[in-house]
Amino acid sequence: MSITAEAGGKLQWIRYTLSHAPWAIIATLSAGLSKYVIVILVAKFYGLATGGQFRLLLSIFGILALFTLVDSGKVAIKYLVQNESGVIRTLYLQRLRWSLLGLATGLGLAAWNYTKGNEVWLPILVAAFCLPLAGPASLFIQINQAHKQFRLNAFYFVLKWGTITLAMFALAFLQVNPVWLMSAYFVLGASFNLLYFSRQDEVYQPENDNKPVYRRASLQLSGSGVFPVLLDNADKFLVSYFFGLEVLGLYVIGVSTGRLFLNFVKPTLTIYFPLLVKHRFAPSLLIGGFAGLSVVGIVAALLMPYYFEYVLGSEYLVAYPFASVIVSGLGIYFVGVIFYYSAVYHKDSSAEIPAITNVVTAILIIAYMLAALKFGGEYALLLCAASYPLRELVKIVMIRFLAARINKGANAGVVQ
Repeated sequence: MSITAEAGGKLQWIRYTLSHAPWAIIATLSAGLSKYVIVILVAKFYGLATGGQFRLLLSIFGILALFTLVDSGKVAIKYLVQNESGVIRTLYLQRLRWSLLGLATGLGLAAWNYTKGNEVWLPILVAAFCLPLAGPASLFIQINQAHKQFRLNAFYFVLKWGTITLAMFALAFLQVNPVWLMSAYFVLGASFNLLYFSRQDEVYQPENDNKPVYRRASLQLSGSGVFPVLLDNADKFLVSYFFGLEVLGLYVIGVSTGRLFLNFVKPTLTIYFPLLVKHRFAPSLLIGGFAGLSVVGIVAALLMPYYFEYVLGSEYLVAYPFASVIVSGLGIYFVGVIFYYSAVYHKDSSAEIPAITNVVTAILIIAYMLAALKFGGEYALLLCAASYPLRELVKIVMIRFLAARINKGANAGVVQ
């Protein structure tokens, strides 16, 4: 059965979407917009190299966060939708224990930078100590998603990211040392996550007998989820390595602008998490979404030079092609996200499909980015930015291939 059938027809589906999608967009857009604005603020007040350094620090924190089993939130949604209690405490404690490995790794990285005389050791140290506080507590997001409380998440996110953005602006305006600004960023983020998590009733429910199932699923999904996180941050490290921090700052502004448009798609689809456990998107919705968003993406790509010249400033105009190549793939991004979410959440889907897809996609796209940056010449950065729509295409192909293979094996088993 499709999601439109679950909603009782197209009219009900439209009502459901209009009721929840704006709040989901506000929640995710506030986070993406905040990081985007902060990177630009840091670049304008401290220079492109410092802006690149800040974005690189966010990537380091993102990789350290892998130790907090970031994909355990998907497990939380799946079982909360099925009305199981005691899920959150099990997942939280598991994430907390694993985050200690991230803390230790962060401390080691901070010590190494300290011995090298790099001032960035301080924000890395602060980020490491904030990791066990911020990571596990982020489960409040999935708790609210499972209960369709998208408006509450929107309120939480606007308050959190609005406060962080204003604080970063104040510190930058006062010309506070950027290492203190970066440190404050992580402290504020961890504080808000703990506050919101403590307000969830599910946090205080005792564990149940299914906790080994939750832990196993969390490890399996988070293990394969390592690869998408590495992929999301690989281009920042590679661009920094091949071209330096100043070029990275410019590249990040272009890519972040393009990815900001993607924030209108992915959060809208999160409102269907509770439905995707039992249902799938109708083909007509996939085709219509792809066509409509492709048109929107192409129009946005054509307008991008004007945004860079008249809004961001002509000094960043050279980065507009990076944004254009990303937004032009808006339609393929929509289909890729739908395919992946269905592979993760649907009750009949095998965890093997998203796991293998994550691994293969990461390997192929990182190899592509390496080749692009090493041999791409003057088009190297543009080819690297093009990896964003390309990875969605790889996901679609892999999921369809693996699903067909598993179904074929199942049918063969029935025949035997």
